[in-house]
Amino acid sequence: MSTDESPEFSRENDFEALTRYEIEDRIDDGAPAVIPTGSVEQHGPHLPVGTDAYAIETITRRVTARLDGMMVPFGSLGVTPFHADMPGAIHLSSETFMALFRDVSESLIRHGVDEIVVVNWHEGSTSSIETAAGRLQAEHPDVRFVISQASYAAQELYEDYHDLTHGGPLEVLPVLADHPELVHLDRATDGADPEHASMMDDLRRNREAYPIIPDVRIMYESGWYGDVSDVDEAMAEEFVERVAGTCAGDIAETLDVLEDLDYRIGESDVDTASEVE
Repeated sequence: MSTDESPEFSRENDFEALTRYEIEDRIDDGAPAVIPTGSVEQHGPHLPVGTDAYAIETITRRVTARLDGMMVPFGSLGVTPFHADMPGAIHLSSETFMALFRDVSESLIRHGVDEIVVVNWHEGSTSSIETAAGRLQAEHPDVRFVISQASYAAQELYEDYHDLTHGGPLEVLPVLADHPELVHLDRATDGADPEHASMMDDLRRNREAYPIIPDVRIMYESGWYGDVSDVDEAMAEEFVERVAGTCAGDIAETLDVLEDLDYRIGESDVDTASEVE
């Protein structure tokens, strides 16, 4: 697999478009299953409620093509409790999300998939993804799960341009790339106070101690913030290509490392102890 090049997303990369026999062949060839995870929630007056879903589909198509994998249908919904009280949000409980993730993954594993990659855009679903994948990983030691946080990759790549803000430039650009008709920058006139909003984002993303926020308006009173006045539509394609290339490269490197690791080490210890007895 080459993650430096920018191949086209083809029918062979689209799980839903393949026949059962073609899927069998792709699994036999070792194609990883790639699951995009986003969310449906408000993103201000200038972006659609499906921003996270559109963003991650756009990026995951490019990641999947680079990995020569199969993009698996998962759905647009995520875990988004602090947006739940604002119109447009459709919130899945952690239990529902994890049950869906388990069923999708178990179906893939049953048919022989041994590499499952999650490409995520929505921070609110992270803990549910990690918990569900962790449980499955313990049950299926011959399968490898890898999680790629595309929004964090974008934040790092474009730290000199803009921070990762809800409804800000780094969320505008991936929607512009494939769905420019859904972006209305002229309506972006009620962004929240950036000083307070940025402080709250730093606080909730802090690794040492962080709050549980029950409503997004505690952080940003209008529900979004970020200066979108300098967003250049010409940047959109470059943005998604760079983010996808970084994610695909990180995923490929991780899978290469995992290939030589024995996930059955605990079972070996148990077997050895039984033999001694």
